[in-house]
Amino acid sequence: MMKWITVSLLMILAAGAIAQTEITGFVDAAYSWNTADSNGEFGLDQVEMDIIHQSSERTTLRADLEWVKDGEEFVAQVEQGFMTYSTPCGNTFTFGKFNAPIGFELLDAPDMYQYSHALVFDYGLPTNLTGAMGDFGLTENVGLVAYVVNGWDANQAAGQNVTFGGRLGYAKGDFFGGVSGITGKQDLEFGEDIAGVTRTVFDVDLGYGTGAWTFGGEFNMGTATVMEVDSEWTGLLAMAHYDFDDTFGLTARFDHFDDADGWAFGMA
Repeated sequence: MMKWITVSLLMILAAGAIAQTEITGFVDAAYSWNTADSNGEFGLDQVEMDIIHQSSERTTLRADLEWVKDGEEFVAQVEQGFMTYSTPCGNTFTFGKFNAPIGFELLDAPDMYQYSHALVFDYGLPTNLTGAMGDFGLTENVGLVAYVVNGWDANQAAGQNVTFGGRLGYAKGDFFGGVSGITGKQDLEFGEDIAGVTRTVFDVDLGYGTGAWTFGGEFNMGTATVMEVDSEWTGLLAMAHYDFDDTFGLTARFDHFDDADGWAFGMA
């Protein structure tokens, strides 16, 4: 029954009035220099194409297709793929695979201040989530995002495992920030074994922009429980960015991740 409902929904969306289709993307290339060998090289790291289709007045379809370098080879994958429905009162509901709405840093290279992500992004947070999400405007400056998903970076969920999360955000003038939380159980592989892991993360992010300057910060605290054994971590980020003009900028970042139990580093 669920498969029939899904197919019917897709047929209805495809038959809707076409308002607009937008195709964008980016290429992430770099030049690196090895001081030990006194040798430099050019490299292509990522190519992405994003397709956004406004199928009706209130319905949008999006697919982000990417080719990411993994060692010497490139891996083709779907970064995001979802449908969004906007209600008359301005709230939105999203179904599919989407970037996790948690933390200060974003995933894609054009949205980053630096070439690499901070330790908090790499070890303390999920990257993508698959499930359902609602975005609600509570006031002019306060918004709430709530979601139920399969787990961290999991396109499928094993058994009855479900992960819940949300973010309460605030933005006014040059200030923006939010408080996020995510918790749930997920089956993960440990060598040849599979065990249920319950992870809970509390995250606070803040940002302020004034003139050519942008300042940001984040605090991350998480726990993981495997077979009644608890592990904990804390992480933080602080950054300052200055725009010389519309083309060039300079960013300084400090980040720290305390994984005393070695769990987060071991799962990466």
